[in-house]
Amino acid sequence: MTSKIEGWTNRQKDTDWGYAFAHLIPFVGIYYAITRRTITPILYNLIGSFAIGLCFGVFYAAINPNVKDKDLETGSSLIGLISTPLLIKNGIEKARKYGQGKLESN
Repeated sequence: MTSKIEGWTNRQKDTDWGYAFAHLIPFVGIYYAITRRTITPILYNLIGSFAIGLCFGVFYAAINPNVKDKDLETGSSLIGLISTPLLIKNGIEKARKYGQGKLESN
């Protein structure tokens, strides 16, 4: 288990998109949360994916009332693959800025 200061320091290394895309691989999010001591990226992904999925489903069903489950599932999967790295990156940036502030105050 890493200490808080180590976690805040590790967050400062995450300036690229590597971990954002790596969150598509199972268990990378758990590893990231443990080593960086933050659940912010996971929460951004969960809440953002829920909101995007809900909006997509409602709008798609409103546009095409005879939608097939297979079409809706395919579209949802594609949107999930595209939105996950974007949402995770926003969460990483938020956690990194919080860690930077904590490091500066210590």
